[in-house]
Amino acid sequence: MSGFQFAAPGLLGLLLLIPALAAWRRWRGRAPVWLAPYAAAWSPPRALPGGPWRMLCLYGVLALLILALARPQRVDARQDVVSRGYDLMLAIDLSSSMLAEDYVGPDGPINRLEAIRPALQAFVTERPNDRIGVVLFAAQAYTLAPLTTDHGWLAEQLSTLQIGLLEDGTAIGDGLGIALAGLERPRSDADEAVGQFVVLLTDGANTSGSLTPPQSTALARHRGVPVYAIGAGRNGMVPFPIFDDQGRRVGTRQFPSALDIETLQRMAQETDGRFVQAGDTAALAQAFAAIDAAQKTEFQVRTRRVTTELFVWPLVGAFALLLAAAPVWGAGAARLRRARP
Repeated sequence: MSGFQFAAPGLLGLLLLIPALAAWRRWRGRAPVWLAPYAAAWSPPRALPGGPWRMLCLYGVLALLILALARPQRVDARQDVVSRGYDLMLAIDLSSSMLAEDYVGPDGPINRLEAIRPALQAFVTERPNDRIGVVLFAAQAYTLAPLTTDHGWLAEQLSTLQIGLLEDGTAIGDGLGIALAGLERPRSDADEAVGQFVVLLTDGANTSGSLTPPQSTALARHRGVPVYAIGAGRNGMVPFPIFDDQGRRVGTRQFPSALDIETLQRMAQETDGRFVQAGDTAALAQAFAAIDAAQKTEFQVRTRRVTTELFVWPLVGAFALLLAAAPVWGAGAARLRRARP
C-alpha cells in the first residue's frame, strides 16, 4: 500500500504569499493615481520584460520551490517475512551393521547407509533456516560438522560417509551425549533459535561407550532437547556382504540384526521426541517428514514504512520553467532597452 505526505506541511502556507504578491503588484500599479496626483508623470510605469508570461513563470517557480521545501514523500508499507530456525544435531550410526543390505534401491538391494544418505541430504537442504551439525558414532563418537548454516557443504560431507571410518561398535549413549554438547555452540546473530533437537539414527543396540543411553537421555531431558530416534533396517536375519582379505566382495551371508527398539522408544518418550522404525526407503522418508512437521520453522511478518523523497521533482520543474521562460524574458528585456531614450 502506497501513500503521499509532506515532511514539512507547515511550509505549504507560504503558497498564500503568491496570490498576495500578485494582488500587491496589481495595487502598486494603480496606487499613484489616487495617492499622489501626477505621480505617473514623475515615474512613468514601465512594462515588465516578457509581460504577463514573465510573472506567471515567476509565480510558478516560487510555487514549485515552496513545494520542494515542504519535502513531498511517497510512503510505502512493506512486509518482511522473518524466519527463525532450529539448532539440531544429526547423530549417525556408522557401525558395521549398517552394511546390512535390507533396503531396496532403484537398481536392487542397497545397504542401510546408502538408504539413509539421500534422506539425510534432502532433510538438510529442505531446512534452510536451521543450524545443523553432524555427529558420527560407532565404538566412539566424534563431531563431523559443528552447527552450521552452510547446508551445501554439509550435504557434501554426508556424501563421503563410509562404514569403517571408526572402530566397530555401537555407542548410542556417547553419540547422543556428543550431539548435546554440539548444541551448546552460541549463535553469532541476534536472533535466538526457535528450539533444539537431536535426530538419532541407528540400527542396533548400545554395545560400547562411556555414556549409557539412559544417562544421555537424562541429559537431554534436563536440557529440554527432544530426541527423534530412527531405527534403520529390520530385525531378524538380514543379508550382509562378505569381503576377502583384500577388501573385495566375494558374496553375501545372512546374519541376525537386533535393533533395540525398547531403548530407542524410551529415549524418545522421555524427551518428548518420537521413535520411528524405518524398514524401507518409504518409511525413512516418512520419518523425516514427521520430524519436519513436528519441528516447524517459525515465520513472522513485520510491516515497515519506507519513505521516498520526491522534492527533486519540484526542483526539476522549477528549473525547466526557468529555462522555458528565458527566451521570453530575454526578448522583453531587449525591447525595454530599445524603448529607453
